[in-house]
Amino acid sequence: MKIFDRIDFDIYNLNFAQKIAIINVLVFLVFRLSFLFKLESDFLNLFSLSSNFFYNPWSIITHAFIHQGIFDLVFMLILLFFSCNSISNLLGEKITIYLFFVGIILGSIFFLLFSNSQNILIGASAGISSLLIFLLFLSPNLELRFFRFNIKFKYLMALILFTDFLRFLSPGEFGIYSHIGGYLAGTFYYFSIYGLPKKYKKPRTIKPTNKQKETDYILDKISRSGYDSLTSKEKDFLFRQKDKK
Repeated sequence: MKIFDRIDFDIYNLNFAQKIAIINVLVFLVFRLSFLFKLESDFLNLFSLSSNFFYNPWSIITHAFIHQGIFDLVFMLILLFFSCNSISNLLGEKITIYLFFVGIILGSIFFLLFSNSQNILIGASAGISSLLIFLLFLSPNLELRFFRFNIKFKYLMALILFTDFLRFLSPGEFGIYSHIGGYLAGTFYYFSIYGLPKKYKKPRTIKPTNKQKETDYILDKISRSGYDSLTSKEKDFLFRQKDKK
């Protein structure tokens, strides 16, 4: 019992990114094992997102935990840990959960609306896109360490967005629509919290009047030489200005 209690305790203390990573690794292993028994088609039909969504509605979530290759899985996990940890350090962990799953759901909707009926969708790209675009708005100058070099996050994100733009222009890349849905989810979530940027308005300068200039001159003279240095005319002017206030 102590062993199981220890496992429960350790799982309970995992953060969101770690839990998602464990689920993805386990699903990846099961998916690869399905090839040995020639059940990969059944596995994908059951859990991947396709036009048969109404027959397996759970696929709107489950497709995000399936990855075709080890490179896709590792790259997704790197971006997941980076984005979740960066956002959690600034705003807490709860918001990363919302961003991830809202991104997946909206990405799924975009895929179903714009993709070919014969295509299927797997992978957590929409959820990752939601996290990344939110982090871009939140902290664009966040620095990342690559070996001996520091690079700002906004430049890395520019490369990712440019790559997605090229994929959008390529025929048959229907998975990119899920990325777009994820980007929109993260963007909407950010501005729903912080609001739309206000247009910069140049402050209006008010030209001082002659009376203001005279008042400033008298006050400056008092600060330099004292009240007794004023002429009777200056004292009378200052007295009248005081009565007007």
